[in-house]
Amino acid sequence: MLSVKDIMMTVNLKEKIIEASIELFNKKGYAHVTMRDISDVLNISPGNLTYYFKRKKDLMICISSMQYEEYKNLNFSSDVSIEGLNQLFLSLNAFREKYFFYFSSFTELPKLYPEISKIQIKVVNEFYTVYNNIFSNFVNNGIMKKELYAGQYEDLSISLLSLSMYGIQEIILLKKFLAKQKNILSILWSLLLPHLTTEGMEMYNKLNAPNKIS
Repeated sequence: MLSVKDIMMTVNLKEKIIEASIELFNKKGYAHVTMRDISDVLNISPGNLTYYFKRKKDLMICISSMQYEEYKNLNFSSDVSIEGLNQLFLSLNAFREKYFFYFSSFTELPKLYPEISKIQIKVVNEFYTVYNNIFSNFVNNGIMKKELYAGQYEDLSISLLSLSMYGIQEIILLKKFLAKQKNILSILWSLLLPHLTTEGMEMYNKLNAPNKIS
């Protein structure tokens, strides 16, 4: 029987493997990291690594599941103010930075792993609903203008989702030729500002956000 100390060492090493893997994936890209790379960084044998994760796929599925649980704990709500929506954007941005490799490979990973595809579909559906409900509340509270056509804010929700989930790759590409670097937060707000009422703009102007559009 394993002692408490042995169990703690096992748990700690597994956590270290996950942390080191995420760091390597973010730095080099998921496709360019091998199991040998991970074991070398941790200074453990490949056999020790495969005791916890037999294949790179097993490691990726574990990270993806952990990531999804972390996302759920953020408890995004549709009952928010302009400030709350900005905080949602900030939280998403921090999440993207932590799992940069995942969002920069957002379209490739589900092709490799159906398990990830299922999670992505669930998250996209949840966020689509959250955004739609936020905009509905904003219209009812006089923060956003009424739709110019039926389904306009559904289209806006899709645009925000596309940037939030898929836009990292485009932002990376833009940085190669734009003289002034663009932040994804300012891009997200640029889509929203034309739809705010005077009251909504007053709320926006009160935000103390470094990435706010001036």
